[in-house]
Amino acid sequence: MLSMNIWVFLLFTALGIWGTVYLIAKERTPKSKLRELTSRAVKLGVFLLAFDFVFENAGLLLGYWNTSGSILQIGAVPIEVMGIAFCAGFTYAVLFQKRFDWQLGFFSSVWIAAAGTAIEAILVGFEVLNYAGGWTSLHAFAAYVVAFMIMHKANSIL
Repeated sequence: MLSMNIWVFLLFTALGIWGTVYLIAKERTPKSKLRELTSRAVKLGVFLLAFDFVFENAGLLLGYWNTSGSILQIGAVPIEVMGIAFCAGFTYAVLFQKRFDWQLGFFSSVWIAAAGTAIEAILVGFEVLNYAGGWTSLHAFAAYVVAFMIMHKANSIL
């Protein structure tokens, strides 16, 4: 059992991944392109944060899930998840080129969906996420695939 809140643990993990990926990209990106990359990454991070906030609160209102155990919760969304969503969007923009590609978008979305669904299973096990109203892990997986295909498209637009 973790001795810290699972939401905080996941946020620290996201921050570590975000920082490491950004520092590696910073070393490999010409200075002339770094500002543009960082700007796009911040925009995509804010996009995912807003998208996730709306989606999660809609799910709460429709009775599909609820969360607990956060340091601060805004509707259905733990504040830690807002940080995680921002880090995920930012990191996505740093890892993937601006160009839209169906195959890359689909297969990266499937991989991310598998990871997200596994993390949600852990959260259900920790009893800080509860599925209801017929929502299952299969629905979560499909929602992640669609959400990250939208992210892939948004990344190509920004």
